[in-house]
Amino acid sequence: MEKLKLKLKDRYNIMLILFVLAGAVIIGQLVNLQLVNGSQNLEESKMKLLNTWKVTARRGNILDRNGIPLAISRQAYKVQIIKAKLSDDELNRCLYNLIKLFERNNESWFNDFTKLITFEKVTEKGTDGKNTTVIKLGFGPWTSGKTSKEKLESLKATFKRELGLRSARLNSISSLTEFFEYLRNDVYKIDKKFSDEDAYKIMTLRYQIRGFDTNTPMTIAQDVSEKTMAIIEEMHNEYPGVTTDVEPVRMYMDGYLAAHVLGYVGKIDEPKKGYDINSIIGKCGVELAAEKYLRGKDGIRSVKVNTMGRKTGDLDYNEEPAIPGNDVQITLDMNLQRVAAQALERRIYEIRQNSYEYGTWDRRNFRDACAGAVVAIDVRTGEVLAMASYPSYDPSLFLPGSKTKQELQALEDLLTNKSGLFNMNNRAISGSYAPGSTFKPLVAIAGLEEGVIKPGEKILDEGYLRFSDRTLYCLSGGHGYINVQQGLYTSCNIFFYKIGMATGIDKIAKWATYFGLGKKTGIDVDSGAESAGTLATRELKWKIEGTEWYPLNTAMASIGQLYNSFTPLQLANYTAAIANGGRLYRPYIIKRVIDNNGQIIQETTPKYKKIPVKESTLKAIREGMEAVTSHYDGTATVVFRDLPIKVAGKTGTAEVGTGSGETKSNNGVFISYAPAGDPNRPPEIAVAVVIEHGVYGYFAAQVAKEIFIEYFGLNKTKTDSSALTADVPQIIW
Repeated sequence: MEKLKLKLKDRYNIMLILFVLAGAVIIGQLVNLQLVNGSQNLEESKMKLLNTWKVTARRGNILDRNGIPLAISRQAYKVQIIKAKLSDDELNRCLYNLIKLFERNNESWFNDFTKLITFEKVTEKGTDGKNTTVIKLGFGPWTSGKTSKEKLESLKATFKRELGLRSARLNSISSLTEFFEYLRNDVYKIDKKFSDEDAYKIMTLRYQIRGFDTNTPMTIAQDVSEKTMAIIEEMHNEYPGVTTDVEPVRMYMDGYLAAHVLGYVGKIDEPKKGYDINSIIGKCGVELAAEKYLRGKDGIRSVKVNTMGRKTGDLDYNEEPAIPGNDVQITLDMNLQRVAAQALERRIYEIRQNSYEYGTWDRRNFRDACAGAVVAIDVRTGEVLAMASYPSYDPSLFLPGSKTKQELQALEDLLTNKSGLFNMNNRAISGSYAPGSTFKPLVAIAGLEEGVIKPGEKILDEGYLRFSDRTLYCLSGGHGYINVQQGLYTSCNIFFYKIGMATGIDKIAKWATYFGLGKKTGIDVDSGAESAGTLATRELKWKIEGTEWYPLNTAMASIGQLYNSFTPLQLANYTAAIANGGRLYRPYIIKRVIDNNGQIIQETTPKYKKIPVKESTLKAIREGMEAVTSHYDGTATVVFRDLPIKVAGKTGTAEVGTGSGETKSNNGVFISYAPAGDPNRPPEIAVAVVIEHGVYGYFAAQVAKEIFIEYFGLNKTKTDSSALTADVPQIIW
């Protein structure tokens, strides 16, 4: 028994010794880790946090038909922030320091907050006669409602949704000032030592980074200067959680000339599949229509970060490289586009100044020409060769990144429509205009096809046409007996009153529909903005006025007035169908998509509908339109008399503000195609021009003339353009 006790005691002693030794080893290691090498190990542990960051894919280029770059991507610096376990006070101080840095270096930052709440310091004279600075809060453009109360409720709803706010205090707020104080004190907890102005600026970034986390850096400023980037990197202790990186950003080449076609990119409003909160996305034009081709696929890289979220190194594994977007080649000829845009702008200026070369001051010119559009189409394919809308804008203004004060002001003026002309509207596809006499070829087609008149048959223009309560007159006093061709080149109203009434509005509308008037063309880059226009019908009159259709209505519709209203694109396409033998193409701008290996992965095939119109009918119309620009009585001969290539056209003067107290000039409209009348060279290009308050159609014709000069190389040596679209496959739709 005693021996057994001694053995157990020995075992306990051995175990005790082992425990003591093990404890000594552990204590020794702790001393080594925490006291001897504590600082070094702490830094190493901070460096070993792992994270994955997005690598932004380069957006594909947009090129014109000849490969000239119109939109490209370049490398730029961006500022990001990651959640770094900061208190509200620490985060607010960090953002304040960042804002001051941005302001010193003239940088801008992403700022959706101003679209909800605006802040302005206004100098006012007080009752004592001294100037005082007053702070004015306002509702931004993203708040809906007509009254202040409705806008405030809209604002509350937005913040409830975006920030998850559910306090009783929020529901009791009854003014914008109270709401501002609530955000400052209760939501963002901004210290009283900050002025209201500084607090507002802090709010702009606090709102912008809503929902940011410890894994995904959120971009708050893009395209900042190298100086700003260097300061953030060197003084990172003042900017906890803030880091910089490089990424590709958009750049437009001569964007003003083709802004309405190119469109622009901007920060995504709400993330969707395949995108995140930092994504840049096409907003309109080609940038939107070709988004799926241009955007590319973002990559992923593994990085080492410290506890403040700052990158301390890259890892060489677990990477998904970014795949650049595809290039998109469009149908525009940038040389032709430049001529079209500049000629349109110059012509509008000349009309306003009464400095046009064909005529002198006229009582019908109120010097109010202000806007317009021009479209040039390849009649053999439906490709849009030029599309200009005036006034235009610079799409670069919408790019995220630093902007000068002048650029910021220009952007604000654009968004608030300071000019009153809606510069961002693409008038070529969304503007709807009375066609005036450019509708007469269509009425002649309807009359010929319906057997009302034959080619060469003459109708008497006595100089007037009487109705029971009204008499319509010929502007030239009467042309006597004239046929279709003569009616077109003299633009005789009486002739088309009679043809139109004999044909009937229903049949005129039928043929107008065949030629694509009064309905959307289906162009591929409309961004939802293409207008269908309106076509005069008895149903439309009943819908608008609730009255029946009368012969006088048909007479007015037959000269392109009354309810007729079409887009410049429709007018160009209708003209192209006359030129090409009755093929109504679906116009398009996206020509092909090219991958990074130079391979074509998608190419547009021209599509058209064959209009059931006889060649003899089109021949008569073409002869009349050719005489418009060449016969001594032609309404546009004065413009084209010195052009070595024959052009077919039709002028239109559309009334927009007439009457005894008229104060507005008529719109000037012109449709045309070329070459014309050459059996060895079929027509290639159709052009439509509309100038708002352009007075006369032949004033607009000068713009078309300059386009023809450029296209056919009449002022320089030019390769035969027919090679550009030869042997293009086509399908009927």
